[in-house]
Amino acid sequence: MDPSAARYLEALTAEATAVLGERLVGVYAHGSLLLGGYLPTRSDIDVLVVVADPLSSAEQADLAARLSEDALPCPAVGLELSVVLTSVAAAPTARPAFELHVTTAPGDRKVVDGHGHPGDLDLVLHFAVCHALGHAPFAEVPPPLVRAQVTDELAWAAEHNPSEYAVLNACRAWRYAVDGTLVSKVDGGRWAEPRLTGSERTLVREAIALQSGEETSPLDPDVVRTFVRRLRDVIRTEA
Repeated sequence: MDPSAARYLEALTAEATAVLGERLVGVYAHGSLLLGGYLPTRSDIDVLVVVADPLSSAEQADLAARLSEDALPCPAVGLELSVVLTSVAAAPTARPAFELHVTTAPGDRKVVDGHGHPGDLDLVLHFAVCHALGHAPFAEVPPPLVRAQVTDELAWAAEHNPSEYAVLNACRAWRYAVDGTLVSKVDGGRWAEPRLTGSERTLVREAIALQSGEETSPLDPDVVRTFVRRLRDVIRTEA
């Protein structure tokens, strides 16, 4: 693991422990930091915190303050963290409940109170990755829930983020549809590239270079949308 990220996670764990004490079940990193493809200049640090009991409003505020960018600077683009109950991690649903959500990336800094919230669709894939990584509190997410979420993400990315992220996320989703393996975006692209031909193979190669910081020229959004929509159709036939 990247040394700066490891130190950051140690500090984050200490702050969570100071607030939650023995009720803290664990702090679990996931995403590119563990799956591969982590690049501090382009990646978030993704974390799930599991607790035994619901957080009070005072605990939510205290933890959010301790994890803010001012209090605990993130060595990557930003922190993306959710606090969830053990009972939620052990029984995944299509929209898992959460206690608290904190992000610190510039332009996307927010603190969301999970109490009374309908739940977070993104947690489906986060839970699935944590289970795949062997993080004990996380039960296996039913494959239909994972497939539904990856397909929905493709639709969203094609319209709102037609970039290397959308291309590589589509490749990662394709890999899951084929063999049930969850990988990083970069590894999804590496898996897909030899299975493609012509301009699509070139597009994936360029997306990998961009995601890895080796290229700076942006991809054509219309080309990205066409590619993602085609892969979405392919994935639907695999499901």
